[in-house]
Amino acid sequence: METQAVDQNDAPIRILLVDDHAILRQGLSLMLNEEDDFEVVGDVGNGKAALELTLELHPEIVLLDIFLGTSNGLDVAKQLLRSCPETRIVLFSGFEDEELLLDAIRIGVHGYLQKKLSIEELQSALRAVHQGERVLGDPQAVTLVLKEFHQMTKVQKRLQFKLNTTEIEMVRLASEGFTNKEIGTRVYWSEVQVKRKMQDIYRKLEVTDRAQAVAEAMRHGLI
Repeated sequence: METQAVDQNDAPIRILLVDDHAILRQGLSLMLNEEDDFEVVGDVGNGKAALELTLELHPEIVLLDIFLGTSNGLDVAKQLLRSCPETRIVLFSGFEDEELLLDAIRIGVHGYLQKKLSIEELQSALRAVHQGERVLGDPQAVTLVLKEFHQMTKVQKRLQFKLNTTEIEMVRLASEGFTNKEIGTRVYWSEVQVKRKMQDIYRKLEVTDRAQAVAEAMRHGLI
């Protein structure tokens, strides 16, 4: 007798809810379970139980409150990412905090969602995470991450060319048409010192004059 293969794509997305508010967990569980493609396999109110149940049940997604009473959801997320690498971790926050968002992204969570989302938006975000996407549920969060990425890129480029903060400022002033004497006034150096330092900058940027230095700095996003 032939055994018919089960289509894994028809299997619901298995979710573990972690929040210290029982009413919220129950409400989310009811709303998610109403959809055929979701199955809430458990709900817990603290980090210790979250780790234990994730190891036991192997859910595909853990929807994790960023504040769990006296526990820090970021610390719980770190433990889950280390111990359960196949499970996708989505942080759920009722606060708009830039540092929390950036910290969450740095540790490698798969999503960062605001509790103000509608259930339809939450469901769409969870489906996207299940498909392998990294999801931010707020357009402002995307803007913040892009800004942070831009800053990181500038730092990397600065390190690549071995330019310090003063040298970057000197190139910026040069791009605005300041003379060596005027630049010296700004950075508290003599005109001769500025001229020598500009030669150092040309060498680091592998150019021969001020215009090329400005162009190269702009091309690499240094100014």
